[in-house]
Amino acid sequence: MANLLTHSLTFSKESVTEYFIKPLFSDSDVRQIVSVRTDIKSSEKIDFVGNLEYITKAYAQGTSFTPSTGVTVTQKTLTVYGLKAEVQQNGKAFLNWVKQELLKKGVDENNISGTIFEQIVMELFMKGIKNDLVRQMFFGDQTAETLTNTGGLYSPSGTADTRYNVYQGFWPRIIDAYDSSLISSAQLLDINVVTTYQTTAAVKGKKTATITGSSGTANITINGVSYLATFDTDLTTTAANFVTTHAATIAARMGKCVVTSSGATVIVEAGVPGMNVTVSAPVNASGNLAGSVATTTAAVKNTTLVSGGANAIFQAMWDKMTPELREYVGKGLQFYVTTSVGDNFMKTLEALNGSEVAYANLVNGQRQLNFRGIPINIRQDWDVRIANDYGGIRPHRALLTIPENLWIGTDGSSDDTNVELFYDQVTQNNVFRVEYKAGTQFAHEKLFVAAY
Repeated sequence: MANLLTHSLTFSKESVTEYFIKPLFSDSDVRQIVSVRTDIKSSEKIDFVGNLEYITKAYAQGTSFTPSTGVTVTQKTLTVYGLKAEVQQNGKAFLNWVKQELLKKGVDENNISGTIFEQIVMELFMKGIKNDLVRQMFFGDQTAETLTNTGGLYSPSGTADTRYNVYQGFWPRIIDAYDSSLISSAQLLDINVVTTYQTTAAVKGKKTATITGSSGTANITINGVSYLATFDTDLTTTAANFVTTHAATIAARMGKCVVTSSGATVIVEAGVPGMNVTVSAPVNASGNLAGSVATTTAAVKNTTLVSGGANAIFQAMWDKMTPELREYVGKGLQFYVTTSVGDNFMKTLEALNGSEVAYANLVNGQRQLNFRGIPINIRQDWDVRIANDYGGIRPHRALLTIPENLWIGTDGSSDDTNVELFYDQVTQNNVFRVEYKAGTQFAHEKLFVAAY
């Protein structure tokens, strides 16, 4: 079993007891940005009771008065999924480090319990779990696939991304809700617009596969997965049948590719602006069915926001608030934004009066930006995840809601995670292990405005 910590250090002058953990970007308390629901073993159903109004009418005596009805009760389900994190460490891996003198002796040398090495591993382990929770909480996607890099443009590979595919995080969940019209499109701001918001508009990649031949079958590989085309009657029917058979399956994958046909061609277009698609020429499997492929539209990714773009985003999001959401102005309503949006807004403020201080409150000794009294919560981790793990697609994002509307569920009786720590005498490894459950849900569709 590989060790969590290894080194190739040489001795100079080193402290025996001091150590420093390299900083990571995400170290915030999730309770400040979401609502944590605990003690959920599998799922929790939450009841929503409709509002009561329009019940007061003109007086009528006894049974001649018509009582009001119409209040409905609906439910939402918060489902949690099993997760596990484990690392192992052997004490001998620390030999030739000046701190080796703190190791135990003889057969116990492998056992780091009660030593500074246990403290170091534990601190790393717990920080990793915390950062993973925040990472998956926002970007977990049950359809997640690792990405194929084609000249800086990215497409799904067909291989499940186990770093993200356990449960649905807030961003995929919210985007799916807009795509399905569960959340009204009136509450969505499309910022993939040049001049107003972006310097470069993102474009969906599109490729066209042309089928040739008169019999048999051929495989068309779309984003790393092969799909079979079978000749039927003529090439137009063959292409149409391919769409009927495979389009829904492909659309349900990461990237939500749209597959259509025209004559003897199968057209594959990415479902997300800035995302690429990889499509192979039809490869003969039987008979003489085959073909070719060509790029119809090259994918283009977003670059930077225009000067003043963030201010324009905030103004437009303000205008898109529902009456229900406006009630929370000054009562917990927050903007959650990528660093790119936050920095762009600060530059606008600095250009206006030479400083953003006039638009910031002091919170816990730190300046807190705000727009029309609404705090701006800058999520540096979003920029890192979008760039490193999601190909830089939709790099500028903003969400306007309240923390109580974002639910993260866990199976613990509190939001703290217990760590199982033991020394295995058989493998002579120190084991650090955590098992827990987590999942997300949002409460009210009307308490959102999103921009991406």
